[in-house]
Amino acid sequence: MKRLLLIALTFAFSAVGFAQHPLKALRSDLKPEFKKGTEVICPASHIDENTYRGMAPEIEKALANRKKLRGTKGINSAQFDVLYDPDMPEVAQEAFQRAVDIWSEILNSSVKINVIALWQELGPNVLGSAGPGTYYRNFSGAQKSNTWYPIALAEKMAGKELNSPDDFDIVARFSSDQNWYYGTTGTPAVGQFDFTSVVLHELCHGLGFVGSLDVEGTQGSYGFGSGIPVLFDSYVINDQGQSVTDTNQFANPSNALRNELISENLFFNSPAAIEANNGDRVRLYAPTIFDAGSSIFHLDDGQYPAGTPNSLMTPSAGIREINYDPGPVTINMMNEMGWRSSSIIHTPLKDFETASNVTINAKIISDTSIIEESALLNYVILDLETATLEDLQAGLQNPAQIPLTRSPGTDDFSAVLPISGGFSNTVVAYFLSVNDADGNSAVSPASMPERPYLFFVGTPDQWGPVIEYYPPTIIRSEVPISFVANVEDDYEGGIDTVFVEYSINGTPQPSFGLRRFNPATDTLFSQGSSDEFAWVIDEGVPALNDNDIVRFTVTAIDAGGNETVIPTTAGGVNTDDPTVVDEYTFVATSLLDPIDEYFTDFNEPNEDFAVTGFSVDTPSGFGDGNLHTENPYKNGLGLYDPVSGQTYLDFDYNAIALFRKPITLKADSAILSWDEIVLVEPGEDGSEYGDSNFWDFVVVEFSQDFGQSWFEVIDGYDSRQDEDWEELYNSTLTPANASNPTSNGEGSPALFRTREINLNEIFTGDIGGAEVLMRFRLYADQWVRGWGWAIDNLAIQVPKPAPLATEKELFDLAISPNPSTDFIDIKAKMASVNEAEVEIYDIQGIKMSAEHIQVENNEINHRVDTRSLLPGTYLLNLNSEKGRQTKRFVIAD
Repeated sequence: MKRLLLIALTFAFSAVGFAQHPLKALRSDLKPEFKKGTEVICPASHIDENTYRGMAPEIEKALANRKKLRGTKGINSAQFDVLYDPDMPEVAQEAFQRAVDIWSEILNSSVKINVIALWQELGPNVLGSAGPGTYYRNFSGAQKSNTWYPIALAEKMAGKELNSPDDFDIVARFSSDQNWYYGTTGTPAVGQFDFTSVVLHELCHGLGFVGSLDVEGTQGSYGFGSGIPVLFDSYVINDQGQSVTDTNQFANPSNALRNELISENLFFNSPAAIEANNGDRVRLYAPTIFDAGSSIFHLDDGQYPAGTPNSLMTPSAGIREINYDPGPVTINMMNEMGWRSSSIIHTPLKDFETASNVTINAKIISDTSIIEESALLNYVILDLETATLEDLQAGLQNPAQIPLTRSPGTDDFSAVLPISGGFSNTVVAYFLSVNDADGNSAVSPASMPERPYLFFVGTPDQWGPVIEYYPPTIIRSEVPISFVANVEDDYEGGIDTVFVEYSINGTPQPSFGLRRFNPATDTLFSQGSSDEFAWVIDEGVPALNDNDIVRFTVTAIDAGGNETVIPTTAGGVNTDDPTVVDEYTFVATSLLDPIDEYFTDFNEPNEDFAVTGFSVDTPSGFGDGNLHTENPYKNGLGLYDPVSGQTYLDFDYNAIALFRKPITLKADSAILSWDEIVLVEPGEDGSEYGDSNFWDFVVVEFSQDFGQSWFEVIDGYDSRQDEDWEELYNSTLTPANASNPTSNGEGSPALFRTREINLNEIFTGDIGGAEVLMRFRLYADQWVRGWGWAIDNLAIQVPKPAPLATEKELFDLAISPNPSTDFIDIKAKMASVNEAEVEIYDIQGIKMSAEHIQVENNEINHRVDTRSLLPGTYLLNLNSEKGRQTKRFVIAD
């Protein structure tokens, strides 16, 4: 259905208020973000290469010295911490560690690099795969803004953990069924692949030799759908010197980009790597048939054949090909991306109600040495009342400068910025810069010159903080619940108080406060880069009993006394209506004994499900029970940033029904079936599950790790799955002219449809005996909602009983003529019913008439006088003890 999208929420801000000042558009407030990483799959070449390249002499010497000093690493060494799969043989772990030791001497990082090494069946033609566990962008210390950095490199440049210290920075998988050589003599047998060489190659992918450039069908793309390139992508050029991520040349996605990615003429644009390549361009592997496991993120094997100095990062390893040296081209590519660099790490200043002298602090780290006199605070100060964007941009072209002074013996620098000029309201734009001994410059923020750091002095603090919090839905009983919320304000005064108000089973409980994250005592709650904003409490809510329901809100108050409460939700029938405070809800439960067969018609009390947003009872219009969502279901919960008016905490809502009995899957008849009605907001015509305009949906999910992670066994779907569902949903939207209406169409037994899933077709391998959890989930965004989802006659690995009567026996409702003027005739077949009720509603939901009629011989033939109805669209409900059916009809002019 068509719906209105809100670009920016309209708040009742003063026309001259701070939030509307045009200079705010220059603020460098690109929010740090992260996303799940990807892996590069590396195939085997079954050509017997029989080549050997040993370690670079300086690396071999450094490792020998390390061994003499009982494992002590060099000053500039990177530290790796590898968690080995317990199935990986010890001899393989030793060979893996040799590759780790080589990279640890090549690279420099003050932040530990966490690696998980998995030992799995990957197929006969795959040696291994690896990639970053996470990508980060817009972190302090980045050289490029709005660019995804692999996490190990991002943390090196930021000088600190960005993800949780226990998260894996590199995920690497290796084939457990290849014929591996693990030795150190360089004499593998015929048919063997050298394990250390392959590990050295895969770790390079995890450290940054990876990107997002992709081809699917006729389209080339990058950014994993975000439109934001990975760092490696930004260095890829064609033979004309054009960057493939330059949207002025190649749209993303586009056929033109696809043609570049399969052109056999792509290169890595690095002056240092070109110099190491004897002045020749560094050619990437870009075959005419795109290979998602090899293309782009390898060096061209034609230019760098096995046994040559730069052959490690070509697309496939051959039999008896040994290579313990990444080569000068690869090392300089890695250095270009940031493994040899200088970084300015700075927390941007927020606004001040009053200030005269402001201290700017930064940390400058370098893999070489910095030129200290080049470390500068660059700034421009303007009168907020008269300043324009043009004034500020002109000032940044020739800014005032103050030297940054190093604190002795540290990497910490500072400068004091005087706020003067007699302005009552002041805007300050600034950036930091430094040069290093390699001839490189570092600038913070990376978004300069387009977007500097920006803060205001002399404007009142009017708005509350923002809160980032992700609530539980179903939690384990008998275990206390802890809370972690990230809270940030737009003023330097910061946060005063954060607290939770809650109830258990409707009974209010004493509220409790959260404390600021303490790295010395709260490592259990560490999130990496977000720790500076974190507020935590251990065991805030005591251990709960099964089926206990907790409802709660989180409140934050800043130093100026401004308050923010979450969650909020849509507060009216139009998208620009102010939001209102709502509540989060979660329920406690435990698991029951496993089953292999199960059936329920939900007609008796049922504790087999733990539910939030669902219930098991008999809804209006039904003759017996079913599992169903709230009618109507809730709209999404979230938060707008009160300063910018943009979405800060995504608005979403999940109603969940968790089946508490683990299912022991059958090897050959794992069939899941149920009857259902789905009256949830349909997406735009043509949208598919996963698209941004696929609005609300329902989905069935399974877990193989007892609820730690969930996956869909079928794609999510909405009311478009059945034409009667879709017609009823769309025909009953009220108010009809609102941008945020609610569908008032109600479910009835005649709308039940049967769904069946064959789990044997979904799970791979022998699934017999495996235990899984199952849940039903309804997802809702912020706008437009409906009656919801009903589930009945759930059968798990048993045949579902045949219905007592078919839908046509229950209802076979027809209305004629339609459109009409003076009357309509109602005809219906209804089994085992003596009496029914006919109701007529207008499109606004106002009842126009109601009458009881007799059912004779299981049939209805009845005429309704419609002369009193004005021209327009109406709904006719036919109700009986068997349920309800709704039809739409039109009164013509």
